[in-house]
Amino acid sequence: MKKIILLLSVIVLFSCTNEPDFFSVSGEISNANGEKIYLVELTASSVNVLDSIILNEKGNFSFTGQTDVPRFYALRTNKNNYITLVINHLDNIHVKSDIQNLWKDASITGSKESSEILLLRKELESKIYELDSLAVWFKSTIGTRDYYKYKDSLRFKSEKIIENHINFSKSFVERNSSNLAGLMALYQQIAPRRYVLSLKDNFEYFNLVDSNLTQLIPKSEAVRKLHSQLEEYKRQSKNEEKINAVVGIGLPAPEIALPSPKGDTILLSSLRGKYVLLDFWASWCGPCRSENPHLVDNYNKYHKKGFEIYQVSLDRTKDDWISAIEKDNLNWAQVSDLKFWNSTAAITYKIQSIPASFLLDKQGKIIAKNLRGDLLEAKLSEIFN
Repeated sequence: MKKIILLLSVIVLFSCTNEPDFFSVSGEISNANGEKIYLVELTASSVNVLDSIILNEKGNFSFTGQTDVPRFYALRTNKNNYITLVINHLDNIHVKSDIQNLWKDASITGSKESSEILLLRKELESKIYELDSLAVWFKSTIGTRDYYKYKDSLRFKSEKIIENHINFSKSFVERNSSNLAGLMALYQQIAPRRYVLSLKDNFEYFNLVDSNLTQLIPKSEAVRKLHSQLEEYKRQSKNEEKINAVVGIGLPAPEIALPSPKGDTILLSSLRGKYVLLDFWASWCGPCRSENPHLVDNYNKYHKKGFEIYQVSLDRTKDDWISAIEKDNLNWAQVSDLKFWNSTAAITYKIQSIPASFLLDKQGKIIAKNLRGDLLEAKLSEIFN
């Protein structure tokens, strides 16, 4: 009898320890009307549909799945109507919402991280709505006397809305620095390709989440991607520090002495006493050629006020160089040693890509870098007007 009891105990223990670890996501979606809802996994490079169900008249649904680490998922009807979830391997998540707008009136239980992400989404969407409303109102003033009256006011109000959400996001990240909700907050966009938090301005928040999650869930793809991004940023920052030690803002611009198309040597220092744009370009560089018309406009506008341009070409042949100068109407100092990336000036200034530019003051000190298009015009307008 004792042997039978022992055997049964072993069987029960074995069964329990080897039972699959499933998570579940269930809930009710009102006004579903037989619409289909999907459970998808969100990865760094794709959206993978895991399961789907046609909602009954009560809107009930239930999904199960397995995961070894916390991952990002979503419930959605289409790519614009979704709720983001963070699911751990034993989570039992319950969602209530409305089919017309899954996130807006949703409530989530069983996952603190998912609830936090929903809070973040609602806060972000409210700020986007405020900005959109301001934009619509401002457009209505175009062509009226009130246009210029409200222009500065609109800018101030917009910046204040964004500033408020930045502060909210910082507090959110601090509160969720040890889970994936904090990681998601790092990549919010308040407009297409306009991130709420940036690595340059908010590095400490990225670093906080990275250091915590790399220890807690190192196998997470999202965490590994964040860690890789930060390592690359640190590498670039160190490289930038080395560059700034030579050609940083406030430092004297190193001398350049290279031949012009006519063969005479032109010194960069020969333009002292004027504001000078030192510009690195080449005939084969598409973005450089696209920028040249802006340089022509600014040169024509500010040359008589004391603005000069000194262009260094990274061309390899004299014919290509001269042809581009003539086609683009570049009527200012042009120099090149025709050594491509081995140009002595490019090496001195540690040029890694072109176009690259340095704005110099009358004393030959670097006061700005890589100002293009409207940014250059705005700086010159500030200097001369």
